[in-house]
Amino acid sequence: MNKPNNKSQKKDRQKIIRIVLGILCILLSLFVALLLIFKSCSGKETGDPNSGFILDDRAVEGGWNEADVSKIQEGLNAGVEEGYINISMNTTPVFADGKSEGNLMIVNETINKYPQYVVITRNDTGDTIYESKGIPVGSKIEKDTLDVALPAGTYECTAMFHNVDPATGDSLGCAGAVITITVQN
Repeated sequence: MNKPNNKSQKKDRQKIIRIVLGILCILLSLFVALLLIFKSCSGKETGDPNSGFILDDRAVEGGWNEADVSKIQEGLNAGVEEGYINISMNTTPVFADGKSEGNLMIVNETINKYPQYVVITRNDTGDTIYESKGIPVGSKIEKDTLDVALPAGTYECTAMFHNVDPATGDSLGCAGAVITITVQN
């Protein structure tokens, strides 16, 4: 029986760290994209030069010490694993008319740890047009009707996936994606 050697274990750990860092980069990119979509909490557009943003004069140049890097990576890995939200749905659902079922294909992947519910809002009006009930891990909603009968047209929307603590019903975080809904007639 062959025992894994330390070099092999070290390479495996390095590969996992690279994968986690890659996931973090993707999540950061998604976060930045969402910032461009949504307004800031103050109600002003992000990047507004008149926002009154002031740099903190206590901030100094520098970063983490090398000795802290492994502890930081361990903490990031644990945090990513606990708060990870995998979102999956058809980003271009089509509905024959405003009252018919469309091919939403909302999936709470088995990699997730919590039930989810999904809220879809129109980007032009902010109106909620769909809200699912809880979707257990490893389950999907293939087809469903919208909560609002939309006239024929194409609508840019945002689908927000919310992780929920099944014991308390408390929200544990959310992630979203821009989708395009088409109503044919």
